Amino acid sequence: MLNSSRPAIRVLHITDTLASGGKERQLVELLRGFSKLDGFINELVVLSDTIHYDEIRSLGIKIHIIRRSRQWDFSIFEKLYGLARRYRPDIIYSWESMCSVYASPIALISRSALINAMIQNAPPHLNLKDYTYRRLRLTAPFSTVILANSLAGLRAFRVEGKKALCIRNGFDFDRINNLPDVNDVKRSMDIRTKHVVGMVGRFHRERDYSTFFKAAKLVCSERKDITFVAVGEGPDLESFMERVKRDGLSNVRILGVRKRVEEVIRTFSVGVLVSTNGEGISNVILEYMALEKPVIATDVAGNREIVKDGENGFLIPFGDENALASRIREIVDCPGIGSAFGRAGRVLVEEKFGIEQMVQKHVELFRQLASGNRVPSVAV
Repeated sequence: MLNSSRPAIRVLHITDTLASGGKERQLVELLRGFSKLDGFINELVVLSDTIHYDEIRSLGIKIHIIRRSRQWDFSIFEKLYGLARRYRPDIIYSWESMCSVYASPIALISRSALINAMIQNAPPHLNLKDYTYRRLRLTAPFSTVILANSLAGLRAFRVEGKKALCIRNGFDFDRINNLPDVNDVKRSMDIRTKHVVGMVGRFHRERDYSTFFKAAKLVCSERKDITFVAVGEGPDLESFMERVKRDGLSNVRILGVRKRVEEVIRTFSVGVLVSTNGEGISNVILEYMALEKPVIATDVAGNREIVKDGENGFLIPFGDENALASRIREIVDCPGIGSAFGRAGRVLVEEKFGIEQMVQKHVELFRQLASGNRVPSVAV
C-alpha cells in the first residue's frame, strides 16, 4: 500500500469494447482487484457502447463512453486529449492496437507513461501485412512499456530490450464459487450423455472450429455417450450452425454467448481449445484448469507456457481432427488420466496464474512508472 502522504497514482485505461472476450475479462478482473486497493485511481475509456461485463459498473470506477464512428475517427484524439487534461493520468494503459494509436500522441503531450498492451497472441508468421504488427511498429517509439501476456507473444512480435515486459493473465477463483448443480445445467442444455466435450471461443478465423466439429463427427459416428458443446459468438457463428445442422450432428450443441460460462465448463469432461493462429496465455485454458478439467489444445506458442503435454493435458498438431478425436477418446475412456490432468492444472493456476499475482505485478509496474522509472521490471 502506498504511503498516505503521497498522491494516488492515476491510471487511464482505454479499450475498444467490453464485449465477451478474454482480454476484456482480464481488464475487468484487473480493475476489480485495484478497486480493493488504496493509493490508485483508475478510470476507463470505452470506444463503443458495447459492455457485456455488467459488473464493471459496480466497481466504483468512472467509465467514459466515447463512441468511435469508424476505425480512423480523428475526433477521438481531441476527446482523449480533453479527458487527459482534466484527469492528468500518470499512466495511460492501452488494451487494443487502435487504442494505442490514439493514445500515443496523448501520452506524449500529457507526459504520461504509456503501457502498450496490444499483444494478446503470438502469431507464427508476422509481417507488415498484419495490421496489429504495423500498429505496434508505429506506436512502439511512444510506448514506455510494450506489454504481452506471454513470452511467446513478445518473441512473435519481435519485441526485445528494455520496453519488453510480460505479465501473464490471472484467474479469479471467486468466479467458481456457488455454481449450480452440474446435472441441472446439463438438463438446461438438453444434454443426456455421460460425457461433455466443450470448446469456448469466438467463432472467428483464429479459432479452429472446423477441426473441432470434424473431430465431433468422427467421435459421434462411433459412440453415443458424448455431447460436443461450443460456446461463443462471432462472425462465423451462423455458418457453423448451418454446417452442424446439415451434417445432422444431433450430439452437438452451439450455445452462442453465455455470461456465466463457468457453469457450462463445469459440465465438461474435456476442455478443448484448437486454434489456427498462435495463442498467448489463454483465459479459456485457465478457466478449464481452474475447474479441474483436462485440456486438449493446439501445440502453438503460448499454449506451451501453460499446457504441459502428458502432465495437465495434451497438445496436438494444428488442424489434426484425428489426433483430437484420439485424445478425446483416451481421456473419456481412462478417467484416471482426466482426473490427474485436472488436478495438475488446478495446482498450476493456483500457484502461477491467480488473479492476485496478476494484480500485484501491475501494482509493481504502476508504482515504478509513477516514480519516474521508465525501465520498469516485473518478475514473470
